[in-house]
Amino acid sequence: MITTTDKLKVLIASVIAVVVTVGIARFSYTPMIPEMVAGVGLSQTVVGLLATVNYAGYLTGALLISRISDMGLKVRLYQLGLLGAVVTTALMGFTTEAWLWYLLRFASGLSTSTGMLLGAGLLMSWLLKHNQKSELGIFFSGIGLGIVLTAVLAEVIRERFAWDEQWVIYGLAALVLLLPIWRWTPDYRACAMPRKTGDNSESDRSRFIFILQLAYFCAGVGYVVTATFLVAIAESMPALAGRGWQVWLVAGLAATPACWLWDVFTRRWGHWSALYLAYVLNAVSILMLVLDTSLASVMLSSLIYGASFIGIVSMVLAMVGRVYPENPSRPMSRLTFSYGIAQILAPAIVGYLADAEGNYTNGLLMTLVVMALGVVFVAAAHRHQGKAGAPALSG
Repeated sequence: MITTTDKLKVLIASVIAVVVTVGIARFSYTPMIPEMVAGVGLSQTVVGLLATVNYAGYLTGALLISRISDMGLKVRLYQLGLLGAVVTTALMGFTTEAWLWYLLRFASGLSTSTGMLLGAGLLMSWLLKHNQKSELGIFFSGIGLGIVLTAVLAEVIRERFAWDEQWVIYGLAALVLLLPIWRWTPDYRACAMPRKTGDNSESDRSRFIFILQLAYFCAGVGYVVTATFLVAIAESMPALAGRGWQVWLVAGLAATPACWLWDVFTRRWGHWSALYLAYVLNAVSILMLVLDTSLASVMLSSLIYGASFIGIVSMVLAMVGRVYPENPSRPMSRLTFSYGIAQILAPAIVGYLADAEGNYTNGLLMTLVVMALGVVFVAAAHRHQGKAGAPALSG
């Protein structure tokens, strides 16, 4: 029987792991772009390629994790990913060779996938093994905390340290955060669950996952279009010129407690009601950018966006984890891969439309249509849940 203190330590260690592997290993690059451009004359081509190879690493990791079922191997890769997040971040400041940066950012993407997907799956297995609520809202609050940490730390160090020193500082911050992770992470190898059996066939579970995959792809479009162009829209406004990082900070601040609040909402109103609401709110945040680009509207849009996108991530991945309790990382990785494909395609399309038309209006309207389609797929998954063996997904 685990105590409340034991559970709290495991949850804190899991959240900090997300902060390290996602917040620092991935999000630190965003505030570092202008520092590297000013410090070493980094071209926009290299800026874009570094972002691309990082996400390629993340998608590669998601694909590989979807094929792993051995719990011992998962634990070893999870630990390796934590160490990799520290090393690949700090080493960015020790070279000016572009090809080495590409390798480091690719490896950093692999680390992010282990922290997000293996971390979520291992925590889900631990919660199920100890008869705890299989909710991942607290876990995914680490994404919002990571955004906040990198935004605040960037503002603190950018005037005092050179670009290469700043990378090392990010790495040292990640190293310090490893201490409670190593101390409080349980032995996940003892949490392996038996393969689910019953009247529901594997084909029904696979069909349910596929439908959710389509819905999650749509959510990926909604997430990345705002994430990519929100700051650009803000910076184009005289009242927010030079303060785009503050808009992103608002999104992070909203995302941090939102995960826990979505868990509270699902307990009262049901998982599906909460998921419908999250999709609608995400669409509303996009619509606000179309209708009004005033200071108040952009800030409110950022707030709603941060609270809604993280809710979709935490609820959808928790859903598929419950359907596959014997190996939750596998369906989580499948969905994340489709989410990632959306993040590759959508910015290119919206960016092309913006260049051709001189504004983001049609690109944002296209994104709204995709989010509406996402709601349709959520409804289809809702209807199919009983066949998939997911009676716990109420509402």
